[in-house]
Amino acid sequence: MSDADRIWSELSVGVDSILNRSEEGFEKALYVRLYTLMQRSGVYNFCTSLKSSLPGGTYYTPADASSTVHGSMYGRQLYTRLNDHVSQYMIQVAEKSREFSGDDLLSFYNREWIKYGDAAKTIHHIFDYLNRHWIQREQDEGNNVCDINTLMFRLWRNNFFMDVRNSLLESVFSLMKRIRDGQVADLNLVKSVVDSFVSLGSDDMASGSKKMEVYDSYFLKPFIEGSRQYYEAECERVLKEGSIRNYMIWVFDRLKEEDDRAEMYLHESSLREFGDALNKVLIGKQRASLISEFKPMLQAREKDDLARLYELLKRLGETAGLEPLRDTFRSFVEDAGLEAVKKVCGEQEAAEGNANKSRLFVQALLSVHELYSGILHDSFKDDPGLSKALDHACQKFINENEMCAGKDNNAARLLANYCDTLLRKGNATARAAGEAGASSEDNLEKQLTQAICVYRYLKEQDVFQVAYGRFFARRLVNEQSVSSHGEEMMISLLKEVSGMDFTSRLSRMFSDITVSKEMSERFKETMRDKRGDDFEFDMKVLNTGSWPLKAPETKLKLPAELDRAVDQYLEFYSKSHSGRRFNWLWQYSKAEIKMFFPKATGPAAKTGYLFQVSTYQLAIMMLFNAESGPGTGYDSEDGPTLTFGQILTATELDKDTALGELEVLCKARVFNTSDGNKATDTAQYTLNSGYKSKRMRMNLAGLRKPDAKKDAKDIQKSVDQDRSMSIQAAIVRIMKARKQLVHRELVQATIEIIKLFHPQISDIKQAISKLIDNGFLARDEDNRDVYNYLA
Repeated sequence: MSDADRIWSELSVGVDSILNRSEEGFEKALYVRLYTLMQRSGVYNFCTSLKSSLPGGTYYTPADASSTVHGSMYGRQLYTRLNDHVSQYMIQVAEKSREFSGDDLLSFYNREWIKYGDAAKTIHHIFDYLNRHWIQREQDEGNNVCDINTLMFRLWRNNFFMDVRNSLLESVFSLMKRIRDGQVADLNLVKSVVDSFVSLGSDDMASGSKKMEVYDSYFLKPFIEGSRQYYEAECERVLKEGSIRNYMIWVFDRLKEEDDRAEMYLHESSLREFGDALNKVLIGKQRASLISEFKPMLQAREKDDLARLYELLKRLGETAGLEPLRDTFRSFVEDAGLEAVKKVCGEQEAAEGNANKSRLFVQALLSVHELYSGILHDSFKDDPGLSKALDHACQKFINENEMCAGKDNNAARLLANYCDTLLRKGNATARAAGEAGASSEDNLEKQLTQAICVYRYLKEQDVFQVAYGRFFARRLVNEQSVSSHGEEMMISLLKEVSGMDFTSRLSRMFSDITVSKEMSERFKETMRDKRGDDFEFDMKVLNTGSWPLKAPETKLKLPAELDRAVDQYLEFYSKSHSGRRFNWLWQYSKAEIKMFFPKATGPAAKTGYLFQVSTYQLAIMMLFNAESGPGTGYDSEDGPTLTFGQILTATELDKDTALGELEVLCKARVFNTSDGNKATDTAQYTLNSGYKSKRMRMNLAGLRKPDAKKDAKDIQKSVDQDRSMSIQAAIVRIMKARKQLVHRELVQATIEIIKLFHPQISDIKQAISKLIDNGFLARDEDNRDVYNYLA
């Protein structure tokens, strides 16, 4: 026996011991002895010995320079003997596996795999010197040699795995079928087998081919095909036995089970491929039927089924699965919103005034939005695409509906009116729709937040801003705000959506009122000992640039008492602020006046009646109080009589204003007229000396309502002016940056840059013409369709 044979004889005994006893473990001493043998006499001698045995029994001692050649020859010999020896062992294991089938075969395979894996690791370490020297050198030279660990798994694959793979797969499929059919089986058996497929790598590991080739080719593809066939049969059975709705529930549960199992036993790289295959069979083939159930589910508001349907179709991807849902969802919500508004239009309450109309309108919008926002959140997990569909639908039915058919009743104005109703005193009913048990402030905050939700969808937000600004100004001037906190809260909410451009003006208006209160208090302190008048006097000084209030259309001659107080305030104010010009807005001013009627009886005879009146009404009523007034009969029991002409001359009011105020006073029965108690320019007016009322305090200033049509016309005029300026400013910004643009590109860029409203092309053309006339733009000499910016 040669030295090589003797050494291998000792090594082979150790290799057999490792292969057969690796599961039980073996003594550390045996490992050390084998490792030492391999290092000192085995691997070292086989790889680097200078004295080498040649065929024929002769010996040849090579020169130092060529010693590696013979070391290489005997390294290959050791490598080959280990290959052959382990191959024989694996053939024996393959023979023994034929005794098993089904779960027993899987258990046998897994036991052998675990035992062999430990053995391969140990043998790899024992042959460490061979790996580091001869094998490394062979690989560097490009020879097809792999390390010992890889060799071990190649031998497992070639001599055992390839022999049992078909039986192994049949056993796996059988076990999986039992699990899918609801029977109890050990899924860990499948996991261990699948892990071995992954570890086996490729058919030719040393060539650098695909690492997952064995797993993909021998397990994944047949497993997916087997699963497809199984579920095709199951789908047919379930559809025959029940409805498409029952099928949807069954598929949802099955896919969840498959996903959970796949996470346990499939390699992560194949989860998507396996899932796509199941989706195609279970969902894709019934896609049209499933989508047809979406609208009935929305109608019935079946959130759980909607969630299942969404999850299933989401698995098919954006285009095939979710896009049809988005289109249906958008059209369904749009129809629901239009129907809700149409229903409100038919209610009698909607015809009883703007406050009720706007409240019912906004509540109808919110009911639809909240319902389908809840479905979006609960069933569709706030899916971005479906959220966008909801936004498009809401924008459509909020701005284009039966109640918003004309300009005077567009959504922006109705919303502004609704907000005014919430924030103005005397509308507790509108604010009572909050949550039970919540404070009035909490309810108000919730309702304002909901109003902002509607505001986000307005196409004409600038119309809302103009209308809301006017309502806000009136509330502040007339001191009708339900609370300062509510006003500040609304400004803060609007700031989040619209930014500082709009809300800064509201904040300045709020600041003017605060400063005016402080000035009035200081004025009262200063004049406490100087004034002899026995009435309270408050003045609001407002910045013209911040307030949307117009100058009065008529003159007014103040009563002497009030005129004196105004002069005193101006003198006081000018000491702190010089160079300011005042425009008096008497149409927004109010006063409280106590009246004693000559023939009054009861408590009124002593205390009189307290009326809240406009400044115009005050000027007219004071004419009946002055001994030196323009009328006649001041000393009579029924008081003086004044003609319409005398009233005009004394107050300097214009005819329409005077008639309007007199009409209020006559309807309230404060005055009697010679013309059937109607206010006319030919009637004579006397005090109703026998005036009686159960109420000792009355508001006459609020009886004359603002002209709604005139307000709407003024708002539209202001909006048109602001839009014209906004379009011109946008064009100048664009041209300043681009210098030169074609007409079509300029129009498109202008539409894109303006967010507050949707500019019309005709308005853009008009703005371009104005800018050309004003010297900001010029048409190109060579091409009239091109504009140049003029710095």
